[in-house]
Amino acid sequence: MPIGRGEEDENGRYTISDIQVYKDKIIRDIKGFGAIYSLGRKVNSIFFGGGTPTVLKGEDLTEILSQIYLSFDVLTDCEITLEANPGSQMDETKLRELLRAGFNRISIGVQSFNDNVLSTLGRIHNSAEAEAAFKAARQAGFENINLDLMFGIPGQTMKQWEDTLRKTISLNPEHISFYSLQLEEGTPYFKLFEEGKITELSDDLDRAMYHGAINMLKSAGYKHYEISNASKPGFECRHNLKYWTLEEYLGIGPSASSYIDGKRFTFDYSGEGYSENHQNSNFDNMSEYTFTGLRLTGGIDYGSFKSKFGADFREVFSDRWKELEEFFTAGFLKEYVSIEGIPMGLRITEKGLDVSNKIMSVFV
Repeated sequence: MPIGRGEEDENGRYTISDIQVYKDKIIRDIKGFGAIYSLGRKVNSIFFGGGTPTVLKGEDLTEILSQIYLSFDVLTDCEITLEANPGSQMDETKLRELLRAGFNRISIGVQSFNDNVLSTLGRIHNSAEAEAAFKAARQAGFENINLDLMFGIPGQTMKQWEDTLRKTISLNPEHISFYSLQLEEGTPYFKLFEEGKITELSDDLDRAMYHGAINMLKSAGYKHYEISNASKPGFECRHNLKYWTLEEYLGIGPSASSYIDGKRFTFDYSGEGYSENHQNSNFDNMSEYTFTGLRLTGGIDYGSFKSKFGADFREVFSDRWKELEEFFTAGFLKEYVSIEGIPMGLRITEKGLDVSNKIMSVFV
């Protein structure tokens, strides 16, 4: 169950009135959705994200979480994540309050431990504040912390990236996400790129940063379990795994998407109700399951596929096999087999991660 953020002004600020109205809408929708979807379902992950939920007071976040407990059947070992950014009201006292309320995982948008890189990204925090935010969460009692990192940033050097990785590892978080900066049309960064004010890093350097991160994290005892995520054993993000394995989830908040009973929908907070209501075909679901499942380093397990869809993976995608031959030949894709030589599953190799989008697109 992901909880999204409210609307903010052009400077990323909220008014007290806006926050109160937003909180009231969220609580109203939790009650309403609970009446519709709670029966027969158990909640094993809750994710407060989509921005910076910590702009809300601790008592507001606690009230929202309490309403979820009242409206849904929440398991005692539920993973409850709160996204936060350094410098965004992340003091130890507030974090202790949130831990007592039931939040047990925190995801901090550090991005970098280099001040020059943070300045390039336009972040409001510096490296010292990023470290302080992590230590505040640890001191408050959080035993499951994720740090979000970013590489491939214009002007970033390999040394800066490796220093950030070393600093991250020294802090010993349970989970680390690492993403390459993508220049998307319509963003301020893309405009700067078009104006020639920034230059993209070369593909070679971007890939060297990516594979360097994988190697450093593995050497430090982290498991690289998804294209852009690594964790200590047993600390894989339960919530995100739902997206990658096509499990049901209910999104609450502006533009929050849901996937329930094979149907996708997004609730429009302008008052028009559901802005999208699309029933996936069984093949759509099998295709998406494969596309997202190949993001996982373990890949697609044929037995799990058959249990979920009642169909044989190789038969369903028999017409795609020829397109995959070049990836098998190049060592980018591997079908693993049992001792008896029976095909058991399909996964992208570490060598193939650089062309993962091409491989996954075959199944769309």
